[in-house]
Amino acid sequence: MKKLSIVIPCYNESKTIRELLRRVESAPMPGWQREVIIVDDGSRDGTRDILKGYASRMKVIFQAVNGGKGTAVRRGLKEATGEYALIQDADLEYDPGEIKDLLAVVDRSEADVVYGSRNIHPTKREGFLISRAGVWFITKLMNVLYGLSLTDAWTCYKLFPREAGPDFSAGHFESELLFTAALARRGYRFAEVAISHNPRLIAEGKKIRYRDGIYAILVILLDRLAHLRKSDVRFAQAVPVPVVCPLCKGALPRNKEGYICPAHGVFPIDWQNRPLLIEESMRHYQGEEHLSGVNWLKSFLKQFPLVYYGIWHVFCPVLMVANGPRKIRRFVEKGTPIFDIGSGPERLGEEFVNVDAFPFPGVDIVADAARLPFKDGSIAAVVTESMLEHVADAETVASEMMRVLRKGGVLYASAPFIHPYHASPDDFNRWTISGLKKLFSGLEIVESGVRSGPWSAFLMFLAYYLGIIFSFGSKKAAPFLAHVFMLALGPFKYLDFFFMHLPGSDAVAAHLYVIGRKR
Repeated sequence: MKKLSIVIPCYNESKTIRELLRRVESAPMPGWQREVIIVDDGSRDGTRDILKGYASRMKVIFQAVNGGKGTAVRRGLKEATGEYALIQDADLEYDPGEIKDLLAVVDRSEADVVYGSRNIHPTKREGFLISRAGVWFITKLMNVLYGLSLTDAWTCYKLFPREAGPDFSAGHFESELLFTAALARRGYRFAEVAISHNPRLIAEGKKIRYRDGIYAILVILLDRLAHLRKSDVRFAQAVPVPVVCPLCKGALPRNKEGYICPAHGVFPIDWQNRPLLIEESMRHYQGEEHLSGVNWLKSFLKQFPLVYYGIWHVFCPVLMVANGPRKIRRFVEKGTPIFDIGSGPERLGEEFVNVDAFPFPGVDIVADAARLPFKDGSIAAVVTESMLEHVADAETVASEMMRVLRKGGVLYASAPFIHPYHASPDDFNRWTISGLKKLFSGLEIVESGVRSGPWSAFLMFLAYYLGIIFSFGSKKAAPFLAHVFMLALGPFKYLDFFFMHLPGSDAVAAHLYVIGRKR
């Protein structure tokens, strides 16, 4: 018998929760075993006291702080054990007696995901014209953006395989739409069944507001823009080195749910069949940072490396066309897999395996550089390009790269020396060549030098100085103006071809590099 996990996010529903749970328990679900998971999302109206009485026969989870519907659902899905999961609101707008109609579609193997649609029910809906119009518009937008044919994209009732649960993001009401987008990208088959709907007023406890709809439209537009480029994931199913748990370094076998660690649970596989071998908290932090503020624009442009790096090479005042990571090829056998730690979206060659904490389309393995998911001494070649300054604990990251590098293996590392602050999403450190050698003290250095020279350093600082001067005291305007001046100064960086080769240029260079073999 299949099991259905019914996840009920709950916030200040003391008036309805008892009746709702009674209906859930009594709802007919022939051929299915039910599991009820209630997540109280920081209620303050007595709901928590009521739910304590249900803890003996249901899973009841109490969140200390209200994090939003998406956060509560995600928490509940982590506790789910059924083959399928369904979301049930804690109010009485949706009738649990109709869940059986969604299950019947799965029983007949007609679809992988089943939504309950309020808009195809034979009883005509009345009132709530503005909210209905908003749902209609968002549904049409989702259909256009993701190639769907839904009639009610923002319905509560969603029945889906539990293995898709990790795609449900934390957040508020917009999380449901992002989940639908993720399901569409994964290629799940959708179906809808008619359900009734008994909407309530704000005075009766309705929590969604018009601003939630406006925000949701913005979020799904950004999500679609962030997934324009076709993925270029490699080694997803057969990583050319043994993967281990990033936390305990134990064995990490794979099944259909993902990579399984007995001590730390499942590390899931995303919609591109790519392993997410990273702590969930770090993954969400990276997502929030890369998709906020000006970082969002960079993350969007990085979907198209030729465009992004083309713009960068023309307008950025830093010249980085010499002594790059590809130089490691001179020190390893042809065809040796080279792991690029903190790769970003650009693939430097066929033999490069991209590892990054953010799932850019060209990233093969999502992982934290401070907790690499690879076995000790398992990698023959490692590169890291201008990444070390963006991690808070560079010593740990360097130690991890040395740990996974085999004896006699080759490592290339570059980092800024004289360079202004540049958040991506943050900025912590600078290094001399001596500093890089000390950071990777386990290497026998075979080559070191200037990655970008003193002229690049001069132009970058000049752009920032001019930004400060012409901002006339505006802290917000200064970095914006600095980037404007970079556009003008960028083409002059090619003079650095002369300056970077002058004796002593490493003392005032913008970027430096080292290459070494592990002793």
